[in-house]
Amino acid sequence: MEPFLLTLSNDARLSGFCSIPGKTTTTPRYRPLIVALHGGSYTSKYFDAVPEHSGGTISGTTGVPFVAIDRPGYRESSSLPAVPHGSTFAQEEGKYLHQYILPKIWEEYGVPSGASSLVVMGHSLGCSPCVVAAALHSQEAEPQYPWVGMILSGRGIVSAFTQAQGEEQLARGRQLGYIEYPPGVKDFLMFSDPKLGLASAEIRRISEEITHRAPFGEFEDRRLHWDHYWKGYAKQVKIPVVTAIGERDALFQASQQDIEEFAGAFSNSPKVEAVLVANAPHCLELSHWGPAWLLRCFGFAIECATSAALQPVGTELRKSERQ
Repeated sequence: MEPFLLTLSNDARLSGFCSIPGKTTTTPRYRPLIVALHGGSYTSKYFDAVPEHSGGTISGTTGVPFVAIDRPGYRESSSLPAVPHGSTFAQEEGKYLHQYILPKIWEEYGVPSGASSLVVMGHSLGCSPCVVAAALHSQEAEPQYPWVGMILSGRGIVSAFTQAQGEEQLARGRQLGYIEYPPGVKDFLMFSDPKLGLASAEIRRISEEITHRAPFGEFEDRRLHWDHYWKGYAKQVKIPVVTAIGERDALFQASQQDIEEFAGAFSNSPKVEAVLVANAPHCLELSHWGPAWLLRCFGFAIECATSAALQPVGTELRKSERQ
């Protein structure tokens, strides 16, 4: 994938990596532009760590454009402006994603590539701005970009951390102004015990290389505020959603019941898939399940793009049974 650095309409910077291939013999008639948001303490390289785990690899094969951004405060992307009183970090990041990032990405890569629509995928803390932005997008009569599907991975409702563990992390972060995992700790949380062999030794090494200090605000919001308001945004989402979590996720409680409860919050989505990936760790995309999961994401995105393109004028996609 190729690096990029864009200037947004508010003069802020946005960095990341992209794959904008020409059409191939396997390119679908209606192809989406997929935009990926990494989780906390990673960067856009999360989606391009090695060829086997890269969205760019599947993009090149299918001819479906793929863009992985650095969220605000990561790598060369400008930090989020100060959070105003009465709002939260994730709410402001979601507004920022909707108002500045996605319109620019669509203008820069969606239109020129001939993409028919846009699908956004988020991992872990990267899911928060996706949900907020999707809700805001659904309220607009004439949106700036055609968002037709959302993919969320590594996110649940109930934290796997005890309250004491969470408070300890926040206390350190409040002192430093950022969140940083000690060496070795993050590796265990993202991929579980090395003895289980859920990710390759190479990926575990690379995971440390693409680690980045995380803005304190996003962790504070997740710990103290998110649970009180996120369902209000989720119920406003009106596009198809697929949400998945690994059965061995170390950050969230993960069972079929947990993921179905999470998916159930998207009560106005025409289609919601709740996926529990057996034995997989938190970082689905970098685990041994990664290639299969990324293929599934591309397939879902193509399905959403096709359904949206062939939707009869003046009608809404019918609600389907939640899976």
